[in-house]
This record gives sequence, C-alpha cells and structure tokens, in this order.
Amino acid sequence: MKLDIPLEGLLSVITRNHFIYINRETKDLNLTGGQLPCLILLSHKQGVTQDYIARKFHIDKGTIARAVKKLEDKGFISRTLDPENRRKYLIFLTEKGEQTVPKIRGIERKWEKVVCEGLSDKEHSQLLEFLNVLAKNSIEKI
Repeated sequence: MKLDIPLEGLLSVITRNHFIYINRETKDLNLTGGQLPCLILLSHKQGVTQDYIARKFHIDKGTIARAVKKLEDKGFISRTLDPENRRKYLIFLTEKGEQTVPKIRGIERKWEKVVCEGLSDKEHSQLLEFLNVLAKNSIEKI
C-alpha cells in the first residue's frame, strides 16, 4: 500500500505513531516518550546540563526542564550543583535509571523492527543514511 502523502506528512505519521507506541510500551516503566531522550543520552554521557540535553536533541529548554523534573521526581535521575557554575546542575542516572535504559533500548529496537518490516538489510542501511542526510540538512538550514 502506497500512501499518497508528502514528505512532511510521512515524517509526521511515523513520529506520531512512534510516540504512541513508546508511550504504550513504557507505561509499566512509569515513563513517557518525551522523557526517553534524556535517559538515553545520560546512558552515554553523565554529568551534563539541561542546556546540553536541549541542544543535543534540538528541543526547547522548557520541555527538557519539565522532563528532567519528572525524571528526578520518579527517581530515574539525580541533579548535583555544578561546582564550576553554581547556577547550573549536572544530571546523572540513578541506579534505577541505569537499570531502565536496557529496557528502553529493547523497546526502541522492537519499534525499529516493526516499522522497518519488509526492508532488506541493505534497504534498512540506506534508509538510515537517507534519514541522517535529512536530519543533518534540517539542522544546518534552520
């Protein structure tokens, strides 16, 4: 079935369905799709600021501040005053956060498998290359 939808519509459909899927699959973890980027980033690099997370994901600071607050309240992350700049906090995964990240990665892998069903390995690799070009262009041109 071919959808007669322009590029922005296709991207929107995929993004919305991803968000719905993630929210459903992470409900038992007491997480929402909007909170996952923080946890995934912190699993790679601990001790970053909210500003760093916002810049990394091209999300406004207010959205990140709300996600960080909720994640802290739920015990997934902790914040420590930055000794070099006492107006900022450094963010770290807690033990609970560290234990949750592998579950999130599994859910994300499952989503990618579902959404890429029917693609060969070569087509999957090409798709990722094309999407990287689109993401890079959208970042550089905006």
